[in-house]
Amino acid sequence: MSELRSEGGPTAQQLDLFRAVEDLHEMTLAIVVLLTDADGLAIAVGGDEAAIPPPLRAVLSAKQLAAAGSVRALLEPVFAELGPSPLNVLVLAVDAGHVLTVVFDAEADFEVVQTVSREARGMIAEILAAN
Repeated sequence: MSELRSEGGPTAQQLDLFRAVEDLHEMTLAIVVLLTDADGLAIAVGGDEAAIPPPLRAVLSAKQLAAAGSVRALLEPVFAELGPSPLNVLVLAVDAGHVLTVVFDAEADFEVVQTVSREARGMIAEILAAN
């Protein structure tokens, strides 16, 4: 994990994660793609992280997903608070310490978002495991 938070310039791993998230952002036409760690710290972002509503952003961590037990249990209280939303959200556990979130609108093709995101999750897991 220390490799992800270096004091100097970005590490090769950070650059690879950024590229993977940016590629996912472009291929899915997502509003934002966010990779977070166990505590919800942003590791890599594609798009504008500010587009994520604060109540949703507050729960996007591996610890919160593990505590909730499922993506549905994690997101239901958030969307109950937010009410109807034009945003669609796909949340995927990358490993025990990272969560990949894709926020997209109705113009994006859900099947493409889901397929490409799952492939990206595998690639991101490999990048993280290489450390």
